[in-house]
This record gives sequence, structure tokens and C-alpha cells, in this order.
Amino acid sequence: MAEGNKEEAAVQKDENIGVFSEVFSARSGIDGQDGGMVTALLIWGMQKGLFDAAVVVQRTGGYRAQAATAETPDEVMAARRTEYLRVSTSSKLRELVACGKRRIAVVCTPCEAFVAKSMQQTLKAETPDVEVTVIGLFCFEAFNYAKLKKETQRILGVDIDKAEKTQIHKGKFTVHTDGKEHNCRIRDLDGAVEEGCRVCSDFSARSADLSIGSAGSPAGYSTVIVRSDAAEKLLEGIDIVKIAAEKEEIVRLSKLKKERAQKSACRA
Repeated sequence: MAEGNKEEAAVQKDENIGVFSEVFSARSGIDGQDGGMVTALLIWGMQKGLFDAAVVVQRTGGYRAQAATAETPDEVMAARRTEYLRVSTSSKLRELVACGKRRIAVVCTPCEAFVAKSMQQTLKAETPDVEVTVIGLFCFEAFNYAKLKKETQRILGVDIDKAEKTQIHKGKFTVHTDGKEHNCRIRDLDGAVEEGCRVCSDFSARSADLSIGSAGSPAGYSTVIVRSDAAEKLLEGIDIVKIAAEKEEIVRLSKLKKERAQKSACRA
């Protein structure tokens, strides 16, 4: 787990967001989601020789998405938009190791980050030189594709399959299509939420090496939570703009997700 990678003197621990050494907002020069930080970190890691490959989530047809592998900056750029769907990344991680990749980055939601970190222990026992760096994405909930398509058509009058970009920021879900922005409250899409998300209590991907999301940052920036030595090594020398993040907002959303999970568990 990421918690074990930091020296005790450098570690802070928050009961809601987990172990970390630094929290900040940042943007890169890449036209990606929010500040383009995930894309920038993957490309930087490849350029530094830290990553042989990355497991990313990529759109397939319409708004559908699946786990994919990226081994070049161009392939990373092709997957730079976010789809708010739950996608399993574990099989792709095993596939890369079987193909001889040893330095692998995995970009995933909190539930998948926990799986990836658990798998890392097994993989290292079988292949000791495997190094997995997990980049976790803030996630309050993921959506069921079919239900999201239906709800965005009903509420916004748009076809999610034609979205050029989707974004969640400050409680709003935004669909960019045909040069226009269509917005609704996240709570309006409650009927499209994956049922498993209701019992998940992890908002900020506490198991990851570093966590990234829009909460706590102004528009055009991403919040970055640094959790391990691997994360600090990845960030060394990267050309980004850093400003202070609103840690309180991350804590607030983390508490809300914990409370929802507790209520859902009581109703089960």
C-alpha cells in the first residue's frame, strides 16, 4: 500500500483523505482533463524511463469505454479525456506483465486502485522487478452507461455518445458537444449511478501512489495528493504550474461519501 512507502517524518495522515506528504493544485501545458495532469505525468514518466507502459481508460464506441494500454506519448494523448464509467483495469495490468513490461503506471478509480495495489504484492512475488505506480482519480460515483445515456437525454436533451468531453466540477456534470456546454447537477443523475458505488467510502483513492481530481482546485487545474516515494520521484523536474489547493473541499467530499456508504450499508 502507498502508506508504507513514506518515511514517518514526512507523512501526514487524515482520517478522510488518508496518508500524504503534499497536496496542491496544478496544471500542465497539455490540453487534457482539467489541468491535464494525468496525461502530463504519464508522458513525463515515459520520457524519464519510469514507465514502460500505462493502463488507461479509453473511449471505444460512443461514450463507452474500456481499459487500454499506452506505450507511447501519442497513445497517452489519445486517452486523455475522462469517462465517468467504472472500468476494470486489473486484466490489463496482468497482460502487460505477461508481455514483459516491468515499470507500469495504472490510472484508475479508488476501487480499482485498491485492487491494483493488492495485485502488486502478488505480481512482485512472481516477478520481483515489477514496479506498479498507481494514479488514482477522485471519484464520488461512477455511472452505468445505458442509464447515463438515458438520463442525459432526458435532462439535458443531448446524446452522450456525441460528447466531445464530459466534466464534473463543483457539483455539476457538464457535457461538451457541438461547441456548447450542457450542465446539470450531479444529484440529478442519481438514477444512473452504479449500485456498487453507493457502498464505497473512498473518494480520494487512498490506496494510490498519488491521487488526482478537480475537487479543491479552480477551473483548469487539478488537485494532486502525493502519497509515496514513487509519486515524488515521478513529480521531480516536471514542468507544471503549482498553486495552493483547497484541502477542506476534498475532506468535505470524502466525509460525504463515507456517510453515504454507511447509510447504504445500514439499509442493506
